[in-house]
Amino acid sequence: MTVQPILFSSLLKNHPFIEDFFGRKNITILLSGYFEKFKAKCPTGSFKDYITGLTFFYRKNKELVVVSAGNVARAFLYKASVLKRPLTIVLPEYALEGLKIPVPPSKTVTIYAIKGEYNDAIDFSKELVKRNPERYEHEGGLNNEWRIKGLYRLFRRLPSFDVYFQAVSGGVGPLSIYKTAKSLNKRLPKLFLSQNLPYAPVLSAIEGENPPPPELAEKILAKVLSNARTNIDLLSNLIKETHGKIYGITNDELLKAKSSFESFLEEEIDFSAGVTIASVLKAIKNNDFNPDEKILIHITGGGYEKVKRYSPDEKQIIHV
Repeated sequence: MTVQPILFSSLLKNHPFIEDFFGRKNITILLSGYFEKFKAKCPTGSFKDYITGLTFFYRKNKELVVVSAGNVARAFLYKASVLKRPLTIVLPEYALEGLKIPVPPSKTVTIYAIKGEYNDAIDFSKELVKRNPERYEHEGGLNNEWRIKGLYRLFRRLPSFDVYFQAVSGGVGPLSIYKTAKSLNKRLPKLFLSQNLPYAPVLSAIEGENPPPPELAEKILAKVLSNARTNIDLLSNLIKETHGKIYGITNDELLKAKSSFESFLEEEIDFSAGVTIASVLKAIKNNDFNPDEKILIHITGGGYEKVKRYSPDEKQIIHV
């Protein structure tokens, strides 16, 4: 077994469990969470810790407004608290439960908790910036170039691979993989992405179906994947250009994959990582890639119980 630390993450390969679990060789796991046993130590437990530093460094003119259903909010809350920077976070009220970080949250951060779903939080954040353009600037999500450049620091250090697996919501991970390969003049890996059924807006768009009704977002376990406002055309083009695929994974499929993989890690992984693992198993069952292709599976978050220590003060939370 080889464990190779890379910044906050680590690469895991040549482990007997991986070969037994997937029934294939040539599979490498990229762990981006808080897994001490495997030397991965993302401060807030997800790969979103890579997107915050450069954003705060280069975006200083106005107070940033970040909208999130989980991992992005936690990563930005942590970095703003360390730097004592002003920040406004907008998130669905259900996501407050997961908004805990390793350090006491700074009073420079204001949090709007929206009754509703992720899309309602997005609408509120846009209206907030529109009403107060002198004070606020939207962080930008997929349009924030510093997210991409932050992840470039990780992805440029990876060994070569042919297929990249990740569950997708906003799409910063696959877009960063794509742009990193382009900037390094490397062959584009196939992007094998996935979402959680029955609410899979990117999958629906790619398959030419109508968008799923917003109320279906309540039925999925991987709620961080419920962003229907991302640039779906861009993600569709990335999948097509790289000869990739997108999978729909049910709650039952993700729970089974998540539980099995957690028994190996001896740590919790998030629901979206369970979607990723289940999509790999589905791709193998469907013979969607060749046995000799090099596979990279990105476990984008987990080990949260080690890092979720401090909640925001109720005084800095505004319920809307």
